[in-house]
Amino acid sequence: MKKEKPAYLTIDELHTALLGILAEFDRVCRENGLRYTLAYGTLLGAVRHKGFIPWDDDADVAMPRPDYEKLYALIKEGNVAFREHFLFSEDRGKKAPYPFLKLMDDRYRIKSTSHREVPYLFLDVFPVDGVPDVSPKQRKKLYHKELFCNFVISMCKWYVFADKWWGYVLRPFMFWFYLIWIAYGQDRAIRRLRKLLLKYPYGEYTMCDNRAWGQTMDDIPKTFYDDLIELDFEGHKFFGFAEYDKFLTIRYGDYMTPPPSRKRETHHLKVYRDEISGEEASK
Repeated sequence: MKKEKPAYLTIDELHTALLGILAEFDRVCRENGLRYTLAYGTLLGAVRHKGFIPWDDDADVAMPRPDYEKLYALIKEGNVAFREHFLFSEDRGKKAPYPFLKLMDDRYRIKSTSHREVPYLFLDVFPVDGVPDVSPKQRKKLYHKELFCNFVISMCKWYVFADKWWGYVLRPFMFWFYLIWIAYGQDRAIRRLRKLLLKYPYGEYTMCDNRAWGQTMDDIPKTFYDDLIELDFEGHKFFGFAEYDKFLTIRYGDYMTPPPSRKRETHHLKVYRDEISGEEASK
């Protein structure tokens, strides 16, 4: 008997599911006095749309490293109570798929070429680290070291590129690169990256950035994290920069003008409700 394909969520249903994860994350942070801000497209959506960007299919937040590590410790020590169905991925050690945390909701499974090691719908939680006061040349050298680690982590998941046309063309060659990166080791790359990140503590420098997975050099003043405000988001209130205009301009330029349809990037996530978890939740 042919197995039926799952009924994938519409973009509006996906946004509702993501909003639930965001709300749970916000609740725990407020109860434990942890700082965070909406980040990247999620912050842009809050400012431009008062919610999700209509075509966006993920959600991002960022936390100063001290708050991020406190959250990690609370989770590991069992001193923070997330509601049923919510769980975190790892960001260090051999079980870490990426060098940052993901808060997942096990009621929603995802089907995605680029996220096979993350089974459930997720919120990306990025740590923010200090940026050293060095010359542009030295800063670029540090950035390239971090980018190398990101590249190794990505290449160890060579199937990420399988759904791209050039992925099919280069697949025979990519397999050999894949063996090389596997020999180097994803765990080794994450450990090396973490060492680079922690070398420059968040509180000791005037500039900071998501250096774990930012893949840019959009360094921002640390004072942005000292001045957070509540922003309207799909009928909820979540924290964001008071200086959101400066941040979004640095990141996107003319951010209030939506891009043409051909440049609207997504993660191409296909999300469906997990039948077992869904049944449990309805009881």
